[in-house]
Amino acid sequence: MASLTRALLPLGLLACQEPFETDRHDLRDLRIAAVGVHDGVAAAAVWSGLGPWHEQSPTLAWSLDGASLGEGFGVPVTGAGELSLTVTDADGATREATVTVSDQTPALAVQRASVTIGGDVSLDARRGLEASDIERSAPSDASVRMTLSGVAEAASARWMSAAGTVLELEADTADLLPEEILFDDGEIESRELLGDGLYVGLVLSADESGGNDWLWVDAAVGLDDSGLLRHRGRLLAADDVPDTALVAATLVEDATGGVALEAVEGVSDASEQEALPCMPAGAETFEIAWIAEGRCLRPDVLGARVVLEAW
Repeated sequence: MASLTRALLPLGLLACQEPFETDRHDLRDLRIAAVGVHDGVAAAAVWSGLGPWHEQSPTLAWSLDGASLGEGFGVPVTGAGELSLTVTDADGATREATVTVSDQTPALAVQRASVTIGGDVSLDARRGLEASDIERSAPSDASVRMTLSGVAEAASARWMSAAGTVLELEADTADLLPEEILFDDGEIESRELLGDGLYVGLVLSADESGGNDWLWVDAAVGLDDSGLLRHRGRLLAADDVPDTALVAATLVEDATGGVALEAVEGVSDASEQEALPCMPAGAETFEIAWIAEGRCLRPDVLGARVVLEAW
């Protein structure tokens, strides 16, 4: 029987050996979505498989060239070599990833556009479509085209989503379709429209030499822009969207199980930020990525008052 996959095969953007165990398009099950070294510290994005929250802390065990470096988030890395990560969840399930050490400071950004994709989802057909720039949400009858900027010259982008179908277009561009598409040897087996909503995604910029950056890149379809706050590349459902560089908000769970913001207000400083033990030392404002990546657990942050950068 021919194999069935959720997305098209990679476009020749990657080296022969994939450093992750899981299909790189997939944010469904427990997986290491990204790993690298930032400012001399081991960093990783661990997806729980339970949605954009972690209920319990995953165990992160780091080693460099086979020598143990320690466990958890924020483990220092000195020197070059092969950095390995083993993640174990509360049920004992494990995932592994390996990357060559290269210290890289994240500087990625994403631009979104609306594109209407019909029955032909092939590369040539999608390249011929006209896209319209959007600030936040695409219309109900459209898909979201995302283009990554800040990618190193030797790097390529790897796109992942928790729902919907991600199809690469160029080395730095992909389309998020709000539907589940099943392929059989490159031919469409079935299509299930998912409809309007906020689709959680992540893009990893990897140069095959360890220079890995990543950015959470939610895609919105059929939603009101006035109810979506931009935060470090993300889109978050919010009850207000002030035109300020900093906002204070209360973290809540929306009706679909996602992370949302209530009692949002513009602020001039981080004085409203609660002292949360999961925040890295020295951090003054909160990053929603810490929830999805496993650093901050749902029980610890639900209902917390946080200050976020809005861009």
